[in-house]
Parts: sequence; C-alpha cells; structure tokens
Amino acid sequence: MRANPIASLFFLVLAQLGCSAERKPDAEPAPGAGLPAAEGASPMQASASGIARLEKKQFGAPITESSTTPLPVLLQEPGKFSGKTVRTEGVVSAVCKSMGCWMEIADESGSAHIKMAGHSFFVPKDASGHRAVVQGKMVTGEAEEGAACGAKDNCRGEAEKQTGRVAKIELEATGVQFLD
Repeated sequence: MRANPIASLFFLVLAQLGCSAERKPDAEPAPGAGLPAAEGASPMQASASGIARLEKKQFGAPITESSTTPLPVLLQEPGKFSGKTVRTEGVVSAVCKSMGCWMEIADESGSAHIKMAGHSFFVPKDASGHRAVVQGKMVTGEAEEGAACGAKDNCRGEAEKQTGRVAKIELEATGVQFLD
C-alpha cells in the first residue's frame, strides 16, 4: 500500500514544520502564561485544580525506571547523569504551542527542558500546570551538533519566552506520565 509511506512522510514534514523557527504562533502568550501556579506561588505548590483535565495521562513509552532522581539533584550534578536514563518529576511550566514536542518542568531549584525523543510522541499543548513524571536520557551541552534541543528549531527560545528563564538541563524523554 502506498498510503502508509506517504502518510509517514507527511507526518515527518509536519513535525519539522511544527517546531520550525520560521513558523510564528498565532498569538503571543501573555506574560506569565503557562506558569504552573498563581503569582508568588512556587511550582511545587501548584495543583491541577482550575486547569483543564487531561484525557490521556501516558505518552511515549511506559515509565520503567523505579527510582526517581529529584530535579534538584539533576540540576546540581548534571555531569554525573550525562547520557544516563533517569526518572524525575516536576510541574509543567511551558509546552510547545505548535505540536507539544517539548515541555519544561520546574520546581524551586530550577527547570529542565524536555524534548520528546525524535518527535516520536507529543504531549498535550495545554499540559502547563500539571505534575509530570518524565523518563529520559540526560543531554549535555557537549552533545553532537544538532542533537540538543533548539539547535535548529529554537524550542529553547520559545520556552524562554513562556517562562522568562532558560532551563539549566535537558532531557530527551522516552516517556511522560501526568499525575493529575
């Protein structure tokens, strides 16, 4: 059947265009939009009350890592985890508004930029404010050219516009599960 290769090609082209730096969002988010909690509250104090319920909770591969590495530990010693698969969690503070191909999670210690592995899955564009468990590989600044998020599609720049800050670490997620 010829429909499958054509559909696959179409999906790949659409995925590239969705996060392209040339594509402009329909509307700029308001300052503070996408933040997980009310002004003055920390991301850890956020709750899913008052935000849209997510119909689906699991995206990508199932979470198989049994132990959680707290986000502050990843932020303090990123080199220790470089290239390793880790499980961490936090409150979603920003999401790709084009396709859901990246998100950021945060707590009081800082934030992590999460890129969905090779655009193999996407998270809901309205996931901001929800608590998420992420399993993925830590990506370092020394990663090969084009491997780090934002090298070609400026997703880190878009995340900075939404949150007002740059995430200190990056994970290439193989699975994401929303807890609320």
